[in-house]
Amino acid sequence: MLSLKEKTAKNYINFRGWSTKRKIVVIESDDWGSVRMADQSVYNELHEKYPQITKHRYLVYDGLERKRDLESLFEMLTKHKDSKGKPPVVTALSLTSNPDFKKIRETDNYHSETIKETYDRYDETDLLSFWKEEGIKNNLLYPQFHGKEHLFPERYFKRVKDSNDLEHVGFNHDSVFGVDNFTREKNFLAAFEYHNESDKKLIEKRTAEGLKEFKEIFGFNSISFCPSQSVYGNHLFDVLKNNGVLAIQAGQQFYPEDMKLKKKNHLWGDKTKNGIVFWRRNCTFEPGRSKNSDYVDKCLKEIEIAFRWGKPAVINSHRINYTSRITTDLRDRTLNDLNNMLTTIIKKWPEVEFMNSEQLAKTLLEDK
Repeated sequence: MLSLKEKTAKNYINFRGWSTKRKIVVIESDDWGSVRMADQSVYNELHEKYPQITKHRYLVYDGLERKRDLESLFEMLTKHKDSKGKPPVVTALSLTSNPDFKKIRETDNYHSETIKETYDRYDETDLLSFWKEEGIKNNLLYPQFHGKEHLFPERYFKRVKDSNDLEHVGFNHDSVFGVDNFTREKNFLAAFEYHNESDKKLIEKRTAEGLKEFKEIFGFNSISFCPSQSVYGNHLFDVLKNNGVLAIQAGQQFYPEDMKLKKKNHLWGDKTKNGIVFWRRNCTFEPGRSKNSDYVDKCLKEIEIAFRWGKPAVINSHRINYTSRITTDLRDRTLNDLNNMLTTIIKKWPEVEFMNSEQLAKTLLEDK
């Protein structure tokens, strides 16, 4: 169960700001569409020579999703119905591009490929159409914008060029590791982290490009946005609003200053000057962090605290938990535990409503 310190923190982040009498549950899941460990064969080839790989769960478990992963997820979700007869939905915070490893090698410059091209390269040519026809149409896996790539290209390229860097090894195996030398200067996974004014311009350009790619890929604008690693600056607000974004999921904002990250907590319902509304994730369901089933009980307790203060329960649950590119073990455990947790939620709070993040954004804005 939650410790006293955890209970205090959860009550603190929930008692302020906008509230509602409705019992709303939203599951937000980052990293869909992005490449991490290429596949099981690459992991098997590298993990003994580079044992540090085995210490990072994203390299042990996380790889590009498969159509069969979506099928398994949808099959489980459709077993459940909320008070309005609707199934639970996972909001997939999606990237629109990945590094184009082949073209980078050929040109010695950074290039990207769209996730459609990535899916095709992985022989997942039916995944996007299945996602649209089943996942989006039936509101089971609903995409929103996480970024163009899950990386800052210039920082990434500098590291893959260094033959002494583990990232160079990952690049040579069409993988993105992002684990060693985790300093502000070398961390490339925070795609929206700027170090200077030039970085800001690059970020603004890529954000606009990514949001346009999102619409081209999925057929609609992303209404909400969650930046990678919750790092972003206020300079992004106009770019986001001009491209259809109405809400930011990362109410806990980390922003760069003097090569350090500072934190600003936005309350539920706070707005930017141009009208973008904030909320924050207040629950966690991350089986990939531990094999201890206590995370289910903790998440249920966090939902209870959120509802006590009139807040939707917004559950953080990354893509790593739902993909089987490296192994099926974590995916199968996740689906079993989520199935049990959803059963408990519906039984304990029969008035519950399942929403995606776009629906939550519109609910919050209409109520403001």
